Amino acid sequence: MKLALVITVAIIAFVAWAPSHESMASDGHSISSVNGSVRAAAGQTYDSVSTVNGDVRVGSGATVDHARAVNGDVEIEQNARVGKANTVNGGLRVGEDAAIHREASTVNGSIRLAKRARVGGDVHTVSGEIELDGAEVAGDLSTHNGDIELSDGAHVRGGIIVKKNRGSTWGSSESRPPEVRICSTCVVDGELRFERPVALKVETGGKIGKVVGETVSSR
Repeated sequence: MKLALVITVAIIAFVAWAPSHESMASDGHSISSVNGSVRAAAGQTYDSVSTVNGDVRVGSGATVDHARAVNGDVEIEQNARVGKANTVNGGLRVGEDAAIHREASTVNGSIRLAKRARVGGDVHTVSGEIELDGAEVAGDLSTHNGDIELSDGAHVRGGIIVKKNRGSTWGSSESRPPEVRICSTCVVDGELRFERPVALKVETGGKIGKVVGETVSSR
């Protein structure tokens, strides 16, 4: 009997200590992990969902105030609602009909918004593409080194900004110019401000604001 009790306690201790690939430990309001992926369960509500080394997934219909990662992707499934989403080294994917109420950002990674997805603030990346496939952004789109593509009726109510690389000079040929592509049914209400050379392509029918920048090539 005593031996069985010792074995049971040892098993429980090992399970509690062993690292998990996907952490679901929560205080009832938040989920966090250092080395492992985290997931907000579909249809549930959380204050925050975060990890250092791993991915963050917000399930379909879930509500999360802040979804964030350091080294990993952030994926927001369809119909989910998030206040703010960001990662440092990873991509950000927003599913159909999902919404981010404030801002979406990454440093080294791409951002992709699916059909009818919406961001209520700005969308920003330093080194990565931004793709809006029939999605809407209330603020600005901005990048330093990534391409920007709007397709299938995407709508940006702010503007588009391609920022100058830190320490670079105008006309630098160290890297190819970022491409900004806007489809025939897409709309950008604000100005397109380019602080470095950019290859701009606006299909016939596409609507954009004023283009500001001394070194812009259109094609």
